Amino acid sequence: MEEIELFIFDMDGLLFETGRLSYQAYLESGKIHDYEVTHALYYYLTGRTEADIRKSMQVLFGAELPTEAWRTTMNDEKEKIYAREQSVHKKKGVEEILDFAKTRGLKIAVASSNYRKKIKKYIRLEGIEAYFDIIVSGDEGCRGKPHPDIFLKACEKADISPEQTIVFEDSKAGVEAAKRAGIRSVLIEDDITDLPIYLGKHRIKKDLSHIKEVSAFADFQFENLLEARDFFQKNM
Repeated sequence: MEEIELFIFDMDGLLFETGRLSYQAYLESGKIHDYEVTHALYYYLTGRTEADIRKSMQVLFGAELPTEAWRTTMNDEKEKIYAREQSVHKKKGVEEILDFAKTRGLKIAVASSNYRKKIKKYIRLEGIEAYFDIIVSGDEGCRGKPHPDIFLKACEKADISPEQTIVFEDSKAGVEAAKRAGIRSVLIEDDITDLPIYLGKHRIKKDLSHIKEVSAFADFQFENLLEARDFFQKNM
């Protein structure tokens, strides 16, 4: 394997269990506004910027429906859930892979479509802020995933080429963004399929059945970050 100098981590659903918490907000707000909520809907929207999510919701349900109001309620419900939890819950292997990267002298970036304020809040809340050399957020003017901007920005800030970088992602949009950037990707799927769905009055108008077909796009795939750490420990 070519010498790697930079690890870039997505945040939501990859470092933290924010996917499961966010999906609860989808369900609770979906019931309030009577919209269909499925796992595929969540997977389709995750990883995008807030503006992209709002535009995509209009496309999925129809511009004539008040999806803006639903999204606002969804965000409000999400904040209530996070406030109740007082944690975003680190995923298995987070500290192990960050420790590995540090001991190998790699630079470490978090690149998320979320707002910078929330990224800093979450990594501070879970006690891992000191690991990160670089933060790239969705409010830095980068186009949202699957555009490669956010990952290329991280490489630029680190002064490290895409060829010497690995991106860790949980979403199809993120894996595609890494591919477009010329960066090898690790897929660790954020599985929320054990959670319920809601068949509201307002139904999704687009076929999303293909949305989980991401394996072929990623260079590596593991069950969790601990497995990824073990692999790179042996192969770097």
